[in-house]
Amino acid sequence: MTHEKDESRLDRTLKGYQAIKMDDEGKKEIHEKVMGSVRQPEKRQQRRWDMRPVVSFMLAGFLLVVGGYFLATELIFSDGEKSLTVEEEREAGLDTGNGGATPYTNLEKVASSKLGTEVHIPFHADVPLKVATIIKDGYIIDDEAHIGEPVYGIFIYSTLDAGEEEKEQEEELEKRYGGFFGDIIYGEPLVDDKHMVSLSVVNGETSHIDDINRRLIGEEKTIAGKTVYYSHRKDSIPETFRISFRQDDDVYAFYFNMEKVTEDYAYSFVEKSLKQIQE
Repeated sequence: MTHEKDESRLDRTLKGYQAIKMDDEGKKEIHEKVMGSVRQPEKRQQRRWDMRPVVSFMLAGFLLVVGGYFLATELIFSDGEKSLTVEEEREAGLDTGNGGATPYTNLEKVASSKLGTEVHIPFHADVPLKVATIIKDGYIIDDEAHIGEPVYGIFIYSTLDAGEEEKEQEEELEKRYGGFFGDIIYGEPLVDDKHMVSLSVVNGETSHIDDINRRLIGEEKTIAGKTVYYSHRKDSIPETFRISFRQDDDVYAFYFNMEKVTEDYAYSFVEKSLKQIQE
């Protein structure tokens, strides 16, 4: 019964709508309002979608800037790990003896930490550093290595690079500079014939007194106000000059290949080195 009443009420309502009469102007007004209500959401949606390319562009630009910064930083710091050429060192424009940073400043920190004493590595634009290694005390019994404290560092300068000779003697060079007792912290080992200058920095606290004293045997001279000990080592291969001196508790001993440099060059090299070490 209720259902029939609802249907009758609906029929009367529909008939009422059908009975409404409108002139052309009224129909036009209703049509415009209806179409306007349809277009308005479309416009809002269109404006919302038009912002997406702008946001994407801005985000891409931000990522490019941030990514470029980290890439540049990585390249700058990674370059510090490779050996510098003579030209690169000269272009650094560093004045030796000025007490400032050199291309070896970071390496000095590593060497000092590993050797357990302050290490100075002189910078010379004409002869770049090629290899640096830290040697530890120790001995081998029944093929078992007993490793002690670090006793000295070896720093080799040369204008020559590693090549075929080093490949042929790779195993021997590895034993000498690396192996059980060595720790190569920079560059690649060179055969002795390619050495121009070799610097030994001896830790005065961990080294045996005999190892210290034998490096200080020689004719006393003065360079840059410092007492040094000069020795012409004719029995070494290749024949060398040695100029050494004490630096606090440690010993610095420079060995010069006589086939590569003159005695005057050796004195000049030590003088420039002393100016850097003593500042």
